[in-house]
Amino acid sequence: MRKKKSSTNPPVSDLQLKAELKLREGKKRSTPSTASELDTSRLIHELEVHQVELEIQNEQLLQSQAELESTLTLYAELYALAPVGYFTLARDGTIRRANLTGAKLLNRGINEILRRRFEVFVEAAFQSTFREFLARVFVNEKKQACEVHLEADGGAPLWVYIEAVTNLTSQEQDICYAIVSDITERKQAEEELRELSIHDVLTGLYNHGFFLAELARLERGREFPVSIVMVDVDHLKKINDEHGHAAGDKLLKQVAKVLMSAFRAGDVVARIGGDEFAVLLPTTDAPAADISLQRVRNVIRENNARETEIPIHISMGVSTADKAERLTTALKEADTNMYREKRRH
Repeated sequence: MRKKKSSTNPPVSDLQLKAELKLREGKKRSTPSTASELDTSRLIHELEVHQVELEIQNEQLLQSQAELESTLTLYAELYALAPVGYFTLARDGTIRRANLTGAKLLNRGINEILRRRFEVFVEAAFQSTFREFLARVFVNEKKQACEVHLEADGGAPLWVYIEAVTNLTSQEQDICYAIVSDITERKQAEEELRELSIHDVLTGLYNHGFFLAELARLERGREFPVSIVMVDVDHLKKINDEHGHAAGDKLLKQVAKVLMSAFRAGDVVARIGGDEFAVLLPTTDAPAADISLQRVRNVIRENNARETEIPIHISMGVSTADKAERLTTALKEADTNMYREKRRH
């Protein structure tokens, strides 16, 4: 049985097929009459096909180059105009590269920040935090992060969140890549929430929860003697019934102002109930506490001389603890003394 002869012709590539098709569309071929003419025609055809293949390859290269340039332009635009700051930093924090957003965060032009250390744009109180962060970046393969305050430079304070990573296996082991985000609004929102969590909404004084936390802190501390003043607004229910709750709220605010003006900045003045206030006076003995109460009465007297429609009337009680174990007892004593005075009104 005869074996079927295998074809000796090489496989035809897609490029060659495209060239053949393009060549056929370009001209009509004449039929050669002799073997010599056939060989010549075949050679010319192969050269023409090869030329067309080169032309197609050149077109593809030009198209690829155009696509690459377009991609690079898009990348450059995305890098420069990204909503976060991009920085390439050396081990000592020197800025090697930065985008426009990054320069804007530092309140400078790009040329003004290159070859300068990032640390000089960080507020002095946070520079050690940044240095420790940068040191961690170059000894860890995992991403590191920190929050620092940038120098205001005459503008509004700016909080930023920095994430950075370096590839320890690459040849460029002396640089890291950092993303810097503006978190000022988030920090302000956190501060507002913190303030709301420890302050009374109506009066702006500290609330009951903060007062108890400070009481516990003082019990563990060394600021003795500690005096405690308990305050109760007299006749608040009657005022609410006769003049309305708006008048009652106004009175509570006036009492808060009186207390804030009569006590020291370091004292804890709190509203602990509807008509109840309390004051913690660290490092204050009994005679000094009595002077504080007299100061409150003087401020009230001045207020009532101006405010005749709804004057302020309060009852106060005070007690002093010389030792930590007596602080909770002093709170009860101050409350008892306050009610004793209230019964005399």
